[in-house]
Amino acid sequence: MFELSVITAENKIFHGKVQSLTAPTVTGEVGVLTGHRAMIAKLDVGSLKVVDENKQSLNIFVAGGFLEVNSNKVTVLADTAENIDEIALDQAIEARKKAQEQLEKATDHVSAEALKQELKVMMMRERLANIAKYRQ
Repeated sequence: MFELSVITAENKIFHGKVQSLTAPTVTGEVGVLTGHRAMIAKLDVGSLKVVDENKQSLNIFVAGGFLEVNSNKVTVLADTAENIDEIALDQAIEARKKAQEQLEKATDHVSAEALKQELKVMMMRERLANIAKYRQ
């Protein structure tokens, strides 16, 4: 077991002992178990898959930030993070639609690239909200 903290600038999303963590990084998914070597990785958009000390699974939506593994302590410093069970599906759908509309109206390349990234985040958030809905 190791200690995991998932935090954003606004709040602490999770803190506790866990058996494993799978995280989306910009170079692919990374799995962390007890005794993992020290590392730092840049997070991508996706789901942190956590198995806690009671063998319960937890999924946390993340968008950007960093993962730091140091001995038996792992810290996720996320730009955005939330428990997928707390994402309101209808709001996620509306946010995705709004991002699509804004992308269609983009007038320059720089704006379009930023809006593509925002759309990617909103699509993943909606996808994870759907998963949470059907797990319940």
